Amino acid sequence: MSVSRRATLLRRAAVAAAALGLIAACGSGGGSTSSGDGRLELWTFLDPNSPDDPRGQALRTVVDGFNESQDEVEVTIRNINYAKIDSEVVRATASGQGPDLVNVYSAQLATHVDAGTVLPLDDYAADYLAQIGDDLIFPLEGVRFGGSVMSIPWETRAWLLWYRKDLLDAAGLPVPATLDELASTAGALAASGAAQTGLAIGFSDQGLGADFVEKFIPLTWGFGGEILDEDGTAAFDDDAGVQALEYLRRLHEAGAFGDEVLNMAADDVIQSVTAGTVAMAIEGSYRVGAARSGEGIGENLQTVPVPSRTPGEPLPTAVAGQTMAIGANADDPEAAWTFIEYYTSEESQALFAEAGVLPVRASVYDTPEFDALPNADELRSWRDYVVDHGRPQPVSSRFNELSAALVGVGQQTVFRDEDPREALTGVAEQYDSAAR
Repeated sequence: MSVSRRATLLRRAAVAAAALGLIAACGSGGGSTSSGDGRLELWTFLDPNSPDDPRGQALRTVVDGFNESQDEVEVTIRNINYAKIDSEVVRATASGQGPDLVNVYSAQLATHVDAGTVLPLDDYAADYLAQIGDDLIFPLEGVRFGGSVMSIPWETRAWLLWYRKDLLDAAGLPVPATLDELASTAGALAASGAAQTGLAIGFSDQGLGADFVEKFIPLTWGFGGEILDEDGTAAFDDDAGVQALEYLRRLHEAGAFGDEVLNMAADDVIQSVTAGTVAMAIEGSYRVGAARSGEGIGENLQTVPVPSRTPGEPLPTAVAGQTMAIGANADDPEAAWTFIEYYTSEESQALFAEAGVLPVRASVYDTPEFDALPNADELRSWRDYVVDHGRPQPVSSRFNELSAALVGVGQQTVFRDEDPREALTGVAEQYDSAAR
């Protein structure tokens, strides 16, 4: 059963505006960074000039294609680091200098809606949405707030087990089929010297501990638990959350990773895979292409669904993705919408697919252009993982605060041998009390 049929992608949030010390009341119209003469500025985390990220190169191709397709609108790109872009957009919009177009990660969209940095798309997107109908794998409920669609998804992502096939083959080890095998295999790879780290999981609190939490969530699900209850209160401090932490501790004890991961955030894990010092990792589908660019990596880096306790039954994967929105300060929302239509077209989706991005439109997977991609089969396998085992990310307007607290729990329990239940209970009580 597909994610869209099984569950509605919940409202997502990341950094609470208050936590950032930002002004949430944002003006709209008339003061964007565009000049009002047909030029629109797009703010995005992707770097169109990056030689290492094929997604940035695809972005450049799509934007250039749009600009060349007509002579009324010119889109320019402003690249902002992914950890800073949301706060920058909120600040700029509050002063009337926000972007015309903004790339918003689905987990951050609720923050932008609450801050008033993006416009409802209903007046512009009605015909488009009626046309594509059920073609979206990423359901629109995940970007709908107060009955209005606030952004259009252009990417779907899943978290996968990355492994170096050449290192496993050299060690005579099979691809891990269970969590137990993952621990023993990662420990064996590190002990053999095949890689400095057998399985890298970032325990750094940089980036609010996102790399750690991206593993803690599906592990908790896999052990039968939830992160938040339906009413938004903490649920992670039960047996499942404890088992997730105990498994991470077991990975450490098995030698899968050492203290080096205390200084690793997601970018550090990716860079280490690219450098060849990490044999396995659990990372996003959207970054496989960049990791394969490392010398000697290439197709030696393979992916499978993350194993669970049961052979043949993978862990659930969180489902999220990138979306495109019209900024609240946009001088010409109609022109901005024209770009979004182009950006989310089948043709543009195919270009991003070549860069390792999972298309959000089901029809793209059946086109001759998609069939011609060298990674078509791999992309379809990722799509199937999302459709069959995907779950919406747990969300809260205070999710980044929770994420930062949970990585602290991970550090304490995995590396300092503190009691996982006690640590989780403390975070849960603090989280719930702040909401009262």
